[in-house]
Amino acid sequence: MKKYFFITAIMALFFTGCVKDEMPTAPAPEPEDYSGIVINELITKDTSNVYFTDQSGKACDWVELYNKGSKAVNIAGMWITDNPGTEADYNQIPDGSDNVTTIPPKGFVVLICGAKDAGGNDVPTSIIDGKIFINMGLSSSKDQYVAIYTPDKAEVDKSDDFSGLPDDKSFGRSTDGTGDWMIMANKTPGAPNDGSTPVEGTLVINEFMASNDSWDVPGDNGDQPDWIEIYNTGETAIDMGGWFVSDALDTPNKYQIPTDNASLTTVPAHGFLVIICDGTSEGLHTNFKLNGGGEEIAISKDGVNVTEGYTYCDTGCDLPNPGKDNSTGRDGDGAATWVVFQKDSSREPTPGTSNN
Repeated sequence: MKKYFFITAIMALFFTGCVKDEMPTAPAPEPEDYSGIVINELITKDTSNVYFTDQSGKACDWVELYNKGSKAVNIAGMWITDNPGTEADYNQIPDGSDNVTTIPPKGFVVLICGAKDAGGNDVPTSIIDGKIFINMGLSSSKDQYVAIYTPDKAEVDKSDDFSGLPDDKSFGRSTDGTGDWMIMANKTPGAPNDGSTPVEGTLVINEFMASNDSWDVPGDNGDQPDWIEIYNTGETAIDMGGWFVSDALDTPNKYQIPTDNASLTTVPAHGFLVIICDGTSEGLHTNFKLNGGGEEIAISKDGVNVTEGYTYCDTGCDLPNPGKDNSTGRDGDGAATWVVFQKDSSREPTPGTSNN
């Protein structure tokens, strides 16, 4: 009898251990939806108030893409050409770090075309210093259209015929994303075509990690601290200097972000700022750490009223507790839905970069 009891106990321990060691499988990321990416504006010869001058001193052509959809889209892997139908002339947009190739909802990205280096050689299709270069010059006398394609080379959008476009005039949509094509009264690379002021956004908590043993984050000196990521939902930069961060909703003024270094504390348009929660109380390092078992997180503009705040725990809170080396974040930058990003899964934590 003892023998059978012993064997049964060993088998129970074996299966229990197997179940315990299994990590939950994160859902596969949704494929990129390129249908909302459109060609919004272009220029064949820029001569005044030039958008970009290359190392040879030449003003470059450019193509502006716009995301008319409701989710951010990474355009890396898409193709662009000034010769639709001839695949040998297609240029594939490269993958880039620091969110360079991700276009937020109702956002823009400008592709610099036909640039040359200091020796007069063509700059290859590449990402350099946060700018996307396409080895393709535009000509109003030789070209007619610009077209973009999915990574599988299915056409997504094509411009109207821009042959004969006057120098220093751009050709764009009268309304961003949907309007008729026209010669623009004013060039607006990276901004609304109607000349309106870029939308001022808000700062929101976008992602956080409360128990970190594995991840380096911007500015952490390799110590793997807890962190909170802030996202700017708008099209103008916002300086977070003077704002407050806290781990207690009833004490929103727990740590104030310093006001003496705007280059450190400014959140770019549709960009990110990582606040390090390591207890050191200096710069973007708060005077508190996050509790891996669950607690509260908050940001406040005035230190009195909570601008945005949440509780997180295992059950019954605003947000799920991410657990060790995982993060809780929005399912798309600034989105309403929150999910857990798991280490060693198809959707890992993304401190300082897009949740998409």
